[in-house]
Amino acid sequence: MDQVLVLGALQFAGFELCKALLDAGYPVMAADSKASGGIDGEKWMEIGRNANAIYQPTSELSVEGDFTCCLPVYDYYVQNAREDLQTVCSCLGNFSNRMERLALILPNHLAESTEKAGWIPRSLTDYIETMTFFVPTLYGPGQPSRMAFSQMINGNLDPDLQYDDRDALYAGDAAKAIVQVLEKGRTGKTFYLKSPDGNGWEPVARFLAKDGYGSRTLPENRLVSVREMEGITVQPSISYKEAISKQMAYMGKNIKTSN
Repeated sequence: MDQVLVLGALQFAGFELCKALLDAGYPVMAADSKASGGIDGEKWMEIGRNANAIYQPTSELSVEGDFTCCLPVYDYYVQNAREDLQTVCSCLGNFSNRMERLALILPNHLAESTEKAGWIPRSLTDYIETMTFFVPTLYGPGQPSRMAFSQMINGNLDPDLQYDDRDALYAGDAAKAIVQVLEKGRTGKTFYLKSPDGNGWEPVARFLAKDGYGSRTLPENRLVSVREMEGITVQPSISYKEAISKQMAYMGKNIKTSN
């Protein structure tokens, strides 16, 4: 890969993909809508000081040379922002002939859902070599407020589980795993990311709820069939307690996280 365009770069997974790509030494063109919210300006400074990173609003997108495109559909799905996704994809029209490959990052929810077609940019995938990644719940600094862990950090111990999955991964680790597969250029393949035991959500929820977890309902196991996918086990770089502590700090909460 010579250079990578990350759409939705100011969102949660998009931001982590930018970081992982830069850490791996790739020039990154980061694009997003100014109106889409997501990562705040202070956090973006982590990337903004890197000489290999260029940020452009999608409405002013300009791309020179061939590139790989990363599209974290996950971010738009968990915010129910399909129109924003369509707007972002439409900005690629003038540059799609230079796109060497497309990496789609999708939530497990869409793997066997009738909603899937509405979230896949067929105008791109029908003629561009594509790699597809399904991911479970992602957590860490910047996790959207609709996700259960963010709700629990804000004091709701009976959160809405609509966008959560039975498994969970630290977003930074998931992004690094995706970049490692991208480097191998295995287009036409579908992958799914999972924690070592495939049950990463419950330990974090119990940790956040302390003694108040009880026998609360778990999220559904959204990824039912994996026969046509290749599994990628993501080894944690930090413990889930450390990852949640980072998320709490980002959310500005002074919550004790000791054992």
